This record gives sequence, C-alpha cells and structure tokens, in this order.
Amino acid sequence: MFSCANRFIFVFFTLLPNSGFTQTIVNIGICLHEGDLENFNIDTISGSASKDYLHISAATIMVPDDILDALHSICDKAALENGLTAIIGHTKGKTDNLLKSTSSFLGIPYINTQWIPREFTDIPNSFSVYPDTSMLALAYGAIVKSLSWSTFAIVYENEESLIRLQDVIKLQQYNKDAKRNSVILRKLHEADSRPIFKEIRHLPIYSVLLDCSIERTIEVLQQAKDVKLLDDINTNFFLTSLDAHTLNFTALNSKTNLTTVRLFNPFTSGVQRHTRKYYPNIDPNQISVKTALMHDAMLLLAESLNAIKSTHADGEIVYEPLFCNAPEKYSDKYGLVSALQEATVEGITGQISLPNGKREGFELEIIEIFNREEPIGTWDSNDPEKVVLKRNATQREADIQKRLQNHNFIVTSRLGGPYLYQSKDPEATGNARYYGYSMDLISEIAKEMNITFEFQITKDNAYGNLQQDLIDRRADLAICDFTITPQRREVIDFSLPFMSLGIGILHTTVETAEEANLYGFLGPLSTVVWLYIGLLYLILSFVLVLIARCSTEDWENPHPCEQNPSELENIWDLKNCCWLTLGSITTQGCDLLPKGTCTRIATASWWFFSLIITSSYTANLAAFLTMSKQEATIDSVEELAVQNKIKYGLVQGGSTATFFKNSNNSLYQRMWNTMVNEKPSVFESDNIKGVERVESTKNGLYAYFMESTGIEYEMERRCKLRRIGNLLDSKSYGIGMPMDAEYRHKINNAILKLAEVGKLTELKEKWWKLEREGKPCPVQEPVNTDALALVNVGGVFIVLGAGIALAFFIAILEFLWNCYNISVEEHITFTEALKIELKFACNIFITRKRAKPVISEASSEKSDKEDDAKSHKGILPGLGSFLNVSMLHVDEHSARSPTPKSGSKRRSS
Repeated sequence: MFSCANRFIFVFFTLLPNSGFTQTIVNIGICLHEGDLENFNIDTISGSASKDYLHISAATIMVPDDILDALHSICDKAALENGLTAIIGHTKGKTDNLLKSTSSFLGIPYINTQWIPREFTDIPNSFSVYPDTSMLALAYGAIVKSLSWSTFAIVYENEESLIRLQDVIKLQQYNKDAKRNSVILRKLHEADSRPIFKEIRHLPIYSVLLDCSIERTIEVLQQAKDVKLLDDINTNFFLTSLDAHTLNFTALNSKTNLTTVRLFNPFTSGVQRHTRKYYPNIDPNQISVKTALMHDAMLLLAESLNAIKSTHADGEIVYEPLFCNAPEKYSDKYGLVSALQEATVEGITGQISLPNGKREGFELEIIEIFNREEPIGTWDSNDPEKVVLKRNATQREADIQKRLQNHNFIVTSRLGGPYLYQSKDPEATGNARYYGYSMDLISEIAKEMNITFEFQITKDNAYGNLQQDLIDRRADLAICDFTITPQRREVIDFSLPFMSLGIGILHTTVETAEEANLYGFLGPLSTVVWLYIGLLYLILSFVLVLIARCSTEDWENPHPCEQNPSELENIWDLKNCCWLTLGSITTQGCDLLPKGTCTRIATASWWFFSLIITSSYTANLAAFLTMSKQEATIDSVEELAVQNKIKYGLVQGGSTATFFKNSNNSLYQRMWNTMVNEKPSVFESDNIKGVERVESTKNGLYAYFMESTGIEYEMERRCKLRRIGNLLDSKSYGIGMPMDAEYRHKINNAILKLAEVGKLTELKEKWWKLEREGKPCPVQEPVNTDALALVNVGGVFIVLGAGIALAFFIAILEFLWNCYNISVEEHITFTEALKIELKFACNIFITRKRAKPVISEASSEKSDKEDDAKSHKGILPGLGSFLNVSMLHVDEHSARSPTPKSGSKRRSS
C-alpha cells in the first residue's frame, strides 16, 4: 500500500507518424512513488523507438493516495479516447496486485521494476525486470557460501528479507549440543539496533549479513560502529542491497571489510554511454537499481512497440478506450504482450529478456566497498551454484597484506616462564615491558608479515580470559602456552602448531635414607631356624664324638711303620668334630674325614642337611638383600592410578583438566573422579604453584599432571624433579585468533617459514636451556640400582671382624700360657720367658723353633745365627705359626717314646 506521500504519475506518449497518415496514439502509464520522478527519462523511449513514424508527447497526472481512488484514476485514464497501451510501475504490495489485476482485465501489459515476493499464480500479461526472487535467493546463498564463513549472523529488516535470504538460511548446520551454530538471525529494531550488534560483538561471530533498505544502511552501520563492531579488522559485513555501492561510507571510518553485490558495473563503457545520454546530471557511480531498471523497462517496451509496428506496417494501429466495468475481459489486440515476451535488449543492467514474464538471466558482481572498480567475483544465473573469483591468490594476498600493514595488532598473553616475563626496568614502556619466548616468536612472525603489534596481559593472567579477549574483540592474537583443543576451536581459530607436546606426570626424586640393617644376611632364615641350626650343630658334634669312639675303624695306628703297635689313636675329639660339622655346613670341607661306617653315615646325613639349608639360604639371600634396596617408586600412570599413597593433581580449568574430564578412557575417568573428590583439593591455580607443591611435599607424596614442555623447562632448573612414564596424549600449541580471521593464512605461512629455517627450534633451545639463572643440572650417570650397598651386607664384615678378633684373643691367651709354662719349666721369670718368646714371634722369617729356648745369651746368639743361616738357604714353602709350634728333631729316645699328638687319644693295643 502507498504511504501518504505516494503518488501515481501517468505519462502519456503520443506516437504520431511523420508521413501524415492517420495518427497512432500510444498512452503509457507509469506508476511511481513520490520522489521517483527523477528516476526515469521519457526520452529513453523516443530515443529507442523508430524515428520514421513515431512522434512522442507526454502528460502527467497525479493520482490520490487511497487505493480505491487510484483504481478510479487508472480506470478513468483507460476510458479516454485512446485508452492505455501499457503500464510501467515501481510498486509492490497491494498496489502492485491492483495494477496486475487491472492490467490483466484491460488486456494490456504491466511491467514492474520493483522487487516482489514469489508469486503463486502467474498472470500472462505481468512482467518484472527485477531479478527473479528465487534466483536472487540462490545467488545470495552461493555468494555467502563462497565467502567460507564458518559462522555468521543475519541481521534483517522485515519478513521480506527472509524470503530473499532463504538459501542463505539453509546453510545453517544446527547442533543443539554445540557451543555455537552456523547461523543466528536477529531482526533490526525500529529505532535503535545497538543492542543487537552489542550481542553479536560478545559472541564468537565475526561475519554479519545485513539485509535492510538502502535508506537505513548507513544508519544501521553507524549503530554497529557505536558498539565498536566496525572497529575490528576481523569483522566482515556483507550488504545484500543492490544499491549499497552507491553509498558514501567515508564517514564510518571503518576497518571492517564491507562486501556487497551490484547488478551492473557503473565503470563499463555501456553503462557510461547510457548515463551520459539519458542521465547527464547523475554520476554513473550513483545510478540506482531503480533508475537502471526503469530505463531498461522503457527500452524493452520501445523494442516491443517497434516489433508490433513492423508486423502491422500496412495496417493501422488504433488503441481504443478501455472500461474497467466492461462485461468481459479485453484481449491483447495487437500482440504487445507476445512482443514483450520475445523482445531482448541490452540495457544498463545487462541483457534483458522476459519469455515467462520473469527475469531469470542476470549477473551479479561481488565487490568490496573500498575497492569498487574491480569486482572480486561474479555470479551468473546460468550457473547458480558457482561463484567465479576474479582475483588470483597473489592479488588477494596483496589486498590482505595492505590492510594488515595499516593495522596495529593487539596481542594478548599471560605471564609465565619461559613464555613471557615482566621486565625489571620500571621505566620500560610498550613491548619493552615484556620478554620471553612469546615475545621472540611474535617478533619473528611480525618480521615475516611486515606488521606491527602491541602486547597486553590478559585479565587475572588466566587461560580462559585469553579466549575471551579474542571473542570480545579486545585482541587480534593470543600467544603463549595456548593449547589447541576442540572446545576452543568452536569459538576461536588457531594457527598451525608452533610446538608439539603432551601431558606428562611431574614428580620428584625421593631421597630415602636406607635402613642400616647390618645383619640383613640373617634375614633369609628366621631366628628360630638359626637357633635350631646352632643347637643341632652342637648336638651333632657331641654325637659324632660318641659314635667315633664306638667305631673301631676310627682307632688308627699312630706309627704306620710299626706292624704291631702297642697303642691306637682316635683323632675325633670334640674340637675336630666341631670343625668337621662347621666346614660341612659352610660348604668349605675339612681335611679330617671319618673312616668308620657309622661315622660316615652320620656325616653324610649332616652333609645332606647342610646342602638343603645352604642352598635355601643362598637362594633367598640375593632376593632378600635386593628387596631391602628397592624403593616404592611410581614409573607410569597405571601405577599412579592403582595406589592411594601418592596424591596427584593438575591446574584447574586448563586443557589438562578438560582432557581428563572428557576422556573416554576408564582409567583417566577414574583418576579424574579421584582428583575431584580429594580433600584437601589437589588442584592448583597455575603450573608454578603445582611445581612448588611437588617439591615441597615430603617423601614425594604429590604428583602433578602438566604439559611436557613445562616439565622440560622445570627439570632444567629444578634438578630433583623427574618425569614419570610416557606422555598421556598428543597436542600442540598454536596462536589463537578470532574466528574466520583473514590473516590466519599469513600467520600460518610465517610459522612454516620459521620451522623450515630452524628458528622455532632455536627459540626453544634459547628459552628452555640457555636463558637460565644458575648452573644447569648435572648430567647424572646411570646408576646400577641392583648393586648392594654396605648397609645391606655390613653384618658380614662385622662377623668376620668378630671372628678374627676372637682368634687373636685366643692366640694371645695361648701365647701367654705358653710363656707361663716355659717360665715354670726353665725356672725363669715370666717376664724373661715373655721377652724371649715375643722376640722370636716377631721375627716372621724364622719358621723353625727349638723345643726349649736357650736361656744363655751366647747360646741365644749362636742359635740365632744358626737359624739365620738356615733361613738364608731358601724360603720355606709355608709360614710357621708364631705360636708355640716347632719343627722338633726327633732322636731315638723320642722315637721310642713318641709324644701324643694334640687332641688325639691313645689306647693299649
């Protein structure tokens, strides 16, 4: 329906033949809104119709606003002498339907130049030079798809917008579980739409499709700028209005990429020619679609009039009055409707033909507002699924690079070594306030991209706020130990990884003091068993004495040379029996062996017992001593999970926590539930506190899940730390950026170049190993953990020392007793005897000793010389004991009356 300012203007064109024959009067009604009079030039028809027989004149009649009054005005003009030949209208809604119905009844063609919704019924004499609604919807859908927007917002003015954008809306891929979906729709408010754009600004959406009237476009964009939506280089606006290219966007002073479409290129020679001829006072860049379509409609009508004139060259064309209250519909008397269906003209908006009353053949150019001369792509209705890009990759990169160079990138980060440190210089400003791996990395990338940047620290130094900075458009890039996760990729974009890593377990080396179990060698056998063995040893020694004395075979001839000895000797006294049993159980053997059957059976039984006991002891000794050496260490995540002594935790709210929380692995789920339910909490606010907790917890009773790069960094500086087991997963660090950021490709190229030249490796080596405080941790040599320490076998040394000490004590007692006997036998003092024996005992090279010492000094000196002479003849095969053991010269008297051997028994033969 028309507003109160709408008007109908009827322009009558009188076509007179120059030959002077009967005049042919042609009346064309043109229906326009108020203010549209300047959008057409009636000379278009006169300039395009045949000059041989047409003469044109015009008349303008204003029509009332009321639709019924408008109907009466049309019917009144149609009822004049020459009636109406055709109607051209730039209308829609009820007025458009009125004109269609009226022209259909009167049998004249109606040509509309305004966008109209899709019709459900076809009116044969109705034509539209405006692009067909369904084809235009296909065009918008294909163009938006070609822009590769992963998510975007549709901001529309009214319900008609949804008809135009139906194919765009079909691009929606809705997922109720997703944090974001492909498309959101918001309707513009009548007065202030700032709340809508403010909402979009706080969503992870960086592309907006705006469908509104050309009159509101600048106003709406200004409202978007007021909420800083147009100040972001990452934001993209697509304007669906075909007249958007005629607007002046300079006042917006926007960094946003504004893209639109146009029906014709005002810079082509054809458009320039039409403009100079018919619209000399209008800049070709300001020619609206309304004017262009009105111009093309008149061209099409002129061509059709020429066609019917040529078909009726010999006959007279006379248009008669038409009455709206006629009893029957009028017919198309001269075939003007058919002529319009067959006509084809080349107008401002391209080639026009309306065979079915609708314009289906047209082409749209995709342009950027700040570079309107060269379109970035075209869409053709003959291939509606395809968008042809006009710029090659080099040109696109050059355009993007030009925009990036004019933009100062805001880089958000967080403090934490080795990625970023606060400068100690209080007067430092700008980027000089910070240093670290992140600063060096972005500096290298900035050199590759030829851009400038400014660092800022995110709120609360929290990882979650890095992501929010990008979503809220407070930053263009986020760089630090920022892990690429599926959850984050739903709301922001990431560059290619600049570092690969995984989750590891940080623990400390437990320095446990080994328990001093000097008598650990006694462990394989219990105390009761040791007591039984000792008791059995003594009992068997006494039993062997008794058995040996009863055995006749163990009584031997002490002098084998005598055939009939008067006495027999038995060597198995208690001392020798104890020596035999002791040598057997220690597997060392004995030089004294029994000869009797009974004693051998008893000895063999003891040997078998000794074999079993000794073998069992030896088999258990190694395992027992090694067991005391082993520590209760954790070497894998499985071992950590099954025990409950060592607590384990991680940083709260980070990607590591997300990994455990969302993992499908039952082991990790169980560990996550354990961590959640631990009291006190095992979670930490950042990794620094987690590392300090690992170090400060006594006996290594706390382990910390952390990314492997952080573990490597801490292990280089805290020498007691270690990593447990293998990595739990594989992930990467990337540079965060807003969704659909057009500089993502440039960032990726820069990272690839830095990786190829080894710069990424160099930076990691610098900040992980070279840039440190203090000396690096010493390289630890491999330690044989199976080796036994002194504390494990020290008791054996004590037993040995005790045995030697006991032997020395007994030897001293025997030595003193021998000196006492000598002093009694030789009638000398004990001191003299001790002096003589001690002097002899200290001369270790003498191996022979007199049975009785020589008391006189001369005799003593002579004896010494004789002994020295004998010792110089050669070294005896064995060392003589310094006890009272001597090589006695046996004379005849001693041979006849031999002295019994020590410990032996004799009996009369």
